[in-house]
Amino acid sequence: MLFRIVMLAIPLLLTACATPMRVTMTPEQRAKVGELKAHVIVVQDEVIAAVQPSNVSAALGGGLIGAMIDSSVTNTRVKASQQIMGPFYATIEDVDYRKEFNETVRRELGNYPIKISEMTTTPRMLNRDELNQMREKLSPAQALLVIIPNYSLTMDFRNLDAEAWVTMWTKGEVNTPTQRGVLRYQSEAVGLGGKPSVDLWGANNAALFKNALRESISELMKMILLDIDLVQTQDKPEELKVFSFNSGVQQIDIKGRAMKEDAKRVLVLGQDGKLYSLPKKSSALAQR
Repeated sequence: MLFRIVMLAIPLLLTACATPMRVTMTPEQRAKVGELKAHVIVVQDEVIAAVQPSNVSAALGGGLIGAMIDSSVTNTRVKASQQIMGPFYATIEDVDYRKEFNETVRRELGNYPIKISEMTTTPRMLNRDELNQMREKLSPAQALLVIIPNYSLTMDFRNLDAEAWVTMWTKGEVNTPTQRGVLRYQSEAVGLGGKPSVDLWGANNAALFKNALRESISELMKMILLDIDLVQTQDKPEELKVFSFNSGVQQIDIKGRAMKEDAKRVLVLGQDGKLYSLPKKSSALAQR
């Protein structure tokens, strides 16, 4: 098996510099959409580990020397992650994320607030021209729903992260989506980091990892169904709570509103416009 230790990037197809992270359809736009064509893109079929990129070049003001140092440092970090992750990969050869995600999305999208008339799943990313061609084929009452998930272990290997970019596009020449949500799941922390955490993920035929992966797909689907009806508001500071999120380097604070919760998890609409599914065991540490 190839070791794919990579740095995750925002899907460039679905973002634009001048567009905010969260885009919500106006009531007028939504009233015009009678049905959706769904296009689900699951490029990734195996777990990856996020790697902290070197930033020496920026500190040195750019230039060839800084770039060479960055490349060397990042490659060293990738190799170190490969060594840690090697045995773990052998325990998850039977995991098929693409299959599990596609089966879940096909089953659950029947509950989407707007009727889904057609669904396509594919492992291949769209480019801008292909997206526009698909939009041209829409009728005035149709819109295109694009869902792109990915998942990884955090840089310290303690948490499983999953993310989905969900956008809606209508017919026309405007190159920005009418609806966009960025949805993020984080599992409970496993171990204290490094190889001991990877060993715990892989124990008992990777039982912890497989359970977290299934939970991540379930939570992403909950957020996909909820996200379209959420509206970003200008909350007063006293109305916000603070939740904890593992960046892979340290615990960081996320300010936002709790939208739904149960005994184990809470869905948070962050001030940054993202919708999070966070474990209460971790997030409760930061609430104040």
